[in-house]
Amino acid sequence: MTWRDEIDMEIRRQAIRLYPDCAALFELPRRVYAQIMQDNSMRRKPYRVSEVKIRKIIATMPEFQ
Repeated sequence: MTWRDEIDMEIRRQAIRLYPDCAALFELPRRVYAQIMQDNSMRRKPYRVSEVKIRKIIATMPEFQ
């Protein structure tokens, strides 16, 4: 598994975990981004992602079609 695959998998995992707390799908990328940034403080090698990248990955997920 590559570093990019690991980051993409973490984004998908966080999106599924945080979706029930969202009032609407448009706020999900921001919540996922905030959670990943919060988790980065505990990682030895932090994930570098943008909200735009998170939005693109969520848009490709069949769970949110």
